[in-house]
Order: sequence, then C-alpha cells, then structure tokens
Amino acid sequence: MTATTTFNDVVKNKAETVGDKVFLTYIRDFDKGLDEKYTYRDMHLYSNRLANGLSKFGLKAGVGLSLMEVNSPEFLFTLFATWKLGGYVVLINTALKGVTLQYIIDHSDSKILVIHWSMIDAYLDIKEDLPKIKHVIVEMNEAPEDFKLPDGMISFQELMQSPEDDIEAKFDFEEKSYLMYTSGTTGPPKATTFFYNKTIAGNALQTAAGLVRLFLGGEDNVMFTCLPLFHGNALQITTLPGYFTETPVVISKRFSASRHWDICRKYNVTTFNLLGAMPQFILKQPERPNDAENKVKLIVSAACPKELVIPFEKRFNVEIKEFYGAVDGGGYILGPFFQKNVPVGSMGKPLGGTKAGIMDEKGNLLGPDEVGELVFLVNRGEIEMRKVTYYKDKTSTEDKIREANDGNLWLHTGDLATMDADGWFYFVDRKKDSIRRRGENISPWSVERVINQHEKVLESAAYAVQPEGIVEDEVMVSVVLKPGESMTPEELLDYCQDKMAYFMVPRFINFIDALPKSEVHRTLKQILKDKGVTETTYDREAAGYEVKK
Repeated sequence: MTATTTFNDVVKNKAETVGDKVFLTYIRDFDKGLDEKYTYRDMHLYSNRLANGLSKFGLKAGVGLSLMEVNSPEFLFTLFATWKLGGYVVLINTALKGVTLQYIIDHSDSKILVIHWSMIDAYLDIKEDLPKIKHVIVEMNEAPEDFKLPDGMISFQELMQSPEDDIEAKFDFEEKSYLMYTSGTTGPPKATTFFYNKTIAGNALQTAAGLVRLFLGGEDNVMFTCLPLFHGNALQITTLPGYFTETPVVISKRFSASRHWDICRKYNVTTFNLLGAMPQFILKQPERPNDAENKVKLIVSAACPKELVIPFEKRFNVEIKEFYGAVDGGGYILGPFFQKNVPVGSMGKPLGGTKAGIMDEKGNLLGPDEVGELVFLVNRGEIEMRKVTYYKDKTSTEDKIREANDGNLWLHTGDLATMDADGWFYFVDRKKDSIRRRGENISPWSVERVINQHEKVLESAAYAVQPEGIVEDEVMVSVVLKPGESMTPEELLDYCQDKMAYFMVPRFINFIDALPKSEVHRTLKQILKDKGVTETTYDREAAGYEVKK
C-alpha cells in the first residue's frame, strides 16, 4: 500500500491474486437453507457493474450517495462501487423516518439515494424536503410481485446489468470516503467524516485488519456479524477487516437469539461481536445439550453486563473479551488483549502504546475508581492523525481535542468510565443524554422533535430510564400539553409510530404540567430521570400496545 493506492487498486488486486476464494457468505433465509457465496472476483466484477452504472448518474469524486439498505451483498456492492469512483457514502440507519431521516440526507449534501424497496414510503414522506437528491435507485431484491417502482426512480438491478469493465476514475485523496452519523444528543446528529487519505491510502482499514488477524491468531477463521452494516461495529470491525485479511465473513440480515448458535455451527464461525442486550437475549434461550458445541474462540463485546460474562462463557464454552472503541474516537481503543488476570467486566487497557485517563468537567485528571469522562492523550505530533472531523460542524470538531489543566492535549470521548488502581478501565455510561436501547443509540433530540410537532403538544423531554430488572435503557418521555388540550398515551404512540424508527418509540409516558428548567431555560432531565417510573406512568408494554417494525 502507498499514498496513491486507491480502493479500486485493492479490490482489483484481490480479484487477481485470490479471486476464487470466498469472501462473503450471505444468509438470505436461514430457516429455508438459502445462502449465497461471493468470491473476491465476484466483489470486483459486481462492484464494477454498479460503478459503471452509477457513473452515468454523476457519481464521482466529491459526490455523495446516501445508502439506506438492509444487510445484503447489494450494500457492499454499493460501498465498493462508490469508493471505486471516489465518491462518498452516507450510511443511514434503515429504521429512520421523518425529520431525522430528512435531516441526515439533506445535511450530507447527497445527490444520489440508494434505498431498499421496503423503505420507499419513508423516503416519499419527506421527498419534498430533499431538493439536493437528483436520483433515487431502488434495490428490488425480494420485492413482492405487485411492487411497482415509483415514477422517476431507477432499479438497482437494472444498473447491475452494466458492463464489468474496470473503472478509470479521477481521484482526490483529500475527499471524503464516507459519513457515519452519531445518534445526536442535545442537538441534531453529527456526521463523523472519514477521508480516503486516512481510510485507504492512510492504512486505517489495514491497521484494523492487522489487529483482527493478531487477535484471532491461526488460520481457518470465519467471522460472523448479524449487526447492521450501517453501524461501525459490523462494517469497521468485522466486514472490512475480514475483506482485507482474506478471512471469510458470514453476514445475516439481523440478530436472532434463537438461531444464533445454529448459524455459528453451520458456518463454522470462530468469532463474532456482542453488543448491549444480545448476551442477555441469548442466555434466555432454552438450554440445549449442544450449547457448548461450537468453534467460536473469540467474542468481542461492548458493555456486556458484568454478571452475565461468566455464565455465558461457561454455558457456551467461549471466551468474551470486553473492548472499547468509538466511530469518532480518533482510532484509540481499549482492550484486554495480551493481558493476564483481566478483571471481569473491564474494557481493558489502552493498546498500541497510547495513554488514557479519567477527567472531570474542569479538565483535571481523576484518581482510581472516580467516575469521569474517558479521555485519550494526544501527542502533539499526532494531532492530524487523531483529528476527528464532523461534517459541516467546526465547533464540535475543534472541541474534540483540547488542552487540559496538565498542559497536555486530550481527546474527549463523551463516555463516562472509571479506572482502578491497576489501570483497568470500566464503562459507566454515556456522558450526554443519548439513550442506548437494544443496541441502538437514540437521540432524545430526535424523539422530542417529532413529539413536539404534534398540534396538542407544548413541549416534551425524552430520556433514559432503567426500571427494576432491566439492564438496558428504555425510552421515557414527559409531555406538556397545550392549555386546554387532552391526549391519551395511545394517541401519542400512534402519532410517533408513523414518524420515527420503531426502536425510538417511547415505552413510558408521563403527562405533566411543566418541565423543570434551569435559569437559561434548559430542561433539567436529571430531575425527571430521578423521578423515573411512578404509579401514574403509562407503560405501553404493560398495556399491550404493539409497535410496528
């Protein structure tokens, strides 16, 4: 790899050197035994076809393509094709709707939208507010026979009939390669920006791939992910490192606790990642005689509840390694790798000779077992390498790395953690208001913005609660109605269902007279969190209200 190596060069070289090797196994329907295999040559030729088709619609260096697609080969064909042409991909959560979806597509300056047929209605609802989108390409795989392509839209499958000729594209290594939006917290979602000169030519992906190879060790590894490809975990930790290391990757459409180990056994999986409540859901499955019969030798987990680690490892005869990394983390990571006597529940220690610490709000480093923000020391010679750029957000970009009271530069993660006397780090919570529900980061701002648009609502506050017996966040909202108005919880939920992702729909609802505010009119959500769920709180699950997915 050199400073002028393009992604096109990489993919073409793989096709020429290991062309017959299977890279991707896609599970289209596990219960029916339907899967598809794609070699390194397939990935090259299929992405060539799509790139040649997309080039006719103006995709080139500096042009953005929003991708709203289920886990599929087509997702990766689109990613590869866009990178071959030098454009940038905007990765979109497939469950988004309404104002949040409109904001991301418009803010990203995308000119092309590639969207799965099942999500067309979400686009049509906001179409009039997306003037920058010039072309909409609909991925039609598994569409029902009576599905009709809306007027003016283009079939993805038709573009795939384009020639397989190699791509000859002008390239700008200073350009963006992809945008990955955060969930947003006190404001709209932020777009972490990745550039060609760091991701491909800068060897960032190769570095990640090297770490994966080092951690796995040996040969005959098979990586599996059931997590969405629009998230950093599935894409940056599994799929792309697997591609670069020539480690076979198995991808399913979604997580299934009941099928998980059957998938691992059928495809000889040796490693996968766990997030959030996944281990809890898997452990709640009925025990089977063959639970421990699998080839999995490494599970990388993020925020697995401490009390579940040992029961999980013993039941399934596996090893869980807690890990910390962030999409906008400047490449810094924590892990237990190459360490002995790792405490259960620890995220590990800084890797690669880096240094981390725990800092208070005033910029002071804290001592052992004190809760504060997780920060990483930035060497002044590495500022450019560690810089995190948020698209069209200079303030957030400049605020990410700043000087502390010790005179050093520190990258701020926005996550709360502790460090014990031996230097082991433990995750505590997210510093801001972001709600983490079943593997999804939810922006309270996005929830509130939808609810506040209801004609009967004066204002609202969304926040996380953890009722007794629940290890993850649930979404709760306190709603203030306009004077003289009345509303049932079901009426509010019906309104929310059509305008936000299913996982964002609140579980708990309180109608209150006024929100607690600070002197500068900021909602004091901690007061609401402390009050939590009361006898008068509406619980949609207890009431039997079902949310459509």
